[in-house]
Amino acid sequence: MVLIALASVKVAYAQGRGHLWFYSQDPDTLPGPQPLPDPQDYDPRYVGIDPDPWLSESVVVPSSDWETPFSLWLGCAQFESHDTMLVVSINVAAHDVIESIKVNDASLGPWDNSGDPPGCLAPHGVFNSAEFWGYAEINVGDLYSPPGSPYKVEIIVDIKLHEGAEVPSDAKIHFDAYGSTGGSRPRCIFSPYSHDFTFRIPELPVGTILGLATCIAALAAFRYKRMGPGR
Repeated sequence: MVLIALASVKVAYAQGRGHLWFYSQDPDTLPGPQPLPDPQDYDPRYVGIDPDPWLSESVVVPSSDWETPFSLWLGCAQFESHDTMLVVSINVAAHDVIESIKVNDASLGPWDNSGDPPGCLAPHGVFNSAEFWGYAEINVGDLYSPPGSPYKVEIIVDIKLHEGAEVPSDAKIHFDAYGSTGGSRPRCIFSPYSHDFTFRIPELPVGTILGLATCIAALAAFRYKRMGPGR
């Protein structure tokens, strides 16, 4: 199956009061300040500015490391985030080929096509892009700043494609997160618009597909001739 999909995760400062961060791996396994190092400085898969807002300033998992389901990590680096909502956005190309997305074994939906971000998220690159199709969100629980527990959570994403779908190279999935701080005067805490997570599904070249099809057809013809009809 010809396929390239991309998943992006947004991480941001909540009005300068606190912040949620995403990682390509368990943050406790990364170097730098523990237990939550800045992914921009310490996640080995972080890349810089890119013209594509779905990819710019992202933690990028290369296509050679693709598998599904896959894990990403969300941590609360300051204050606390109650009823943390994971916001999953897809573009038009992804909508055309993805049958379903599950987060921690829960199916996403319904999808909102309004283009208006949910909760306290502000309009930004992904929501403003011409290729944006819609988003769905799911509650991933409460998070607390270290050494509170839990201060991080593993999020497992499982993507199911339409059977036989030929996936275009620009199919993308994107993640944001937001919640509410505790106390008598709770504030919004969310992921800022400078640290994304991008997940790539490798594309199988057309030549490779044709070559495999030719080999299979040739093998089938050889077996037919060898065995003879009716056997």
